[in-house]
Parts: sequence; C-alpha cells; structure tokens
Amino acid sequence: MGTNLLKTSLFALLFAVLTIAGNPAKAVDFIIEPLDYDVPAEVEAAAEDGKNLVIMFSLNGCPYCAKMHKRVFPHPDVMGQYNKTFVMFEVNIKGDLNVVTHTGETKPEKDYAQDMRVRATPVFVFYGKDGNDVLRLTGYQDPKMFMAAGRYVSSEAYKDGTSFLSFVRSGK
Repeated sequence: MGTNLLKTSLFALLFAVLTIAGNPAKAVDFIIEPLDYDVPAEVEAAAEDGKNLVIMFSLNGCPYCAKMHKRVFPHPDVMGQYNKTFVMFEVNIKGDLNVVTHTGETKPEKDYAQDMRVRATPVFVFYGKDGNDVLRLTGYQDPKMFMAAGRYVSSEAYKDGTSFLSFVRSGK
C-alpha cells in the first residue's frame, strides 16, 4: 500500500512540475524599457493612453526587487489592474545611464536616485498624469498593497487630500 501511495505522489509531483514548466508565468506587460529614460515624455505618453507612470528604483541583486518581479508583478490581479492603468520602468540606483528627470534635468541614474532620496530598494514613485509624484512606496509590497496603491493613484484619491493610509484603511 505504501508503494502505491509513493507512486501516486511521485506521479502527482511530476505532473505538477511538467504543468508549471509548460506554462511559464505570462510576461508583465506594464513594465517597459524606455529608450531614452525621459520621465516627462514617459508621463505624457502614459497620460495620452489614459495611464499613469510608475518608476521602480531598484538595485541589481536586491532580493526584494527580485521578489516583486517573481511574485507580485505576475500576480493575475496585479497584471490585470496595472496593464490597464500603468506604465512602469526601472531605474538602477547604481546605474550610469542618463535619465531626463521629472524636473527636466539630465543626469545619471545614480544621481537621480540620490536626488529622489532613494536609500533602500525597491522604491516605487507613482506619477499623476500632470507629472507630479503622488505616492511613494518603499520596500516589498504584497499584491494586495500594490493593488491598493494602483487604485489610489488611478482613482486620483490623492487630489481631495486623502492620504494613502486613509485610503487603505477605508478599504477602497
């Protein structure tokens, strides 16, 4: 009896592995790789599509950044909401690529991150369609909190003075 149970368990495990391998997580569409790292242009392009821009400040090798990419961004609810309402790109806080900042200055990624007071990663800066940053989140965000941040920004709840904390507590 134990041998049959073992065979059944091994078959179930093998089936699960083959199923997962045959169906890799769908690519997350809301993340882009900008060619020019021009924040004002990206805000404008996103707004033309009815979307908001999110910048993810990250660091190569950051385990929490990797966790966002592996666990949160592919989450079906996150993908559904963010694909409809956001465009996001990443800025490496130690990077040397030039970025046109939200103020129109051109500087290396690492200088931009320093100016934005990014000291830990990941940091998410959500921009309103007018180009002003309206929400900053630091650290790993579980799917539920990341979804709340998306609803807060896309609903423009910040415009009436509602804080993100109040928005989350209200259950919206």
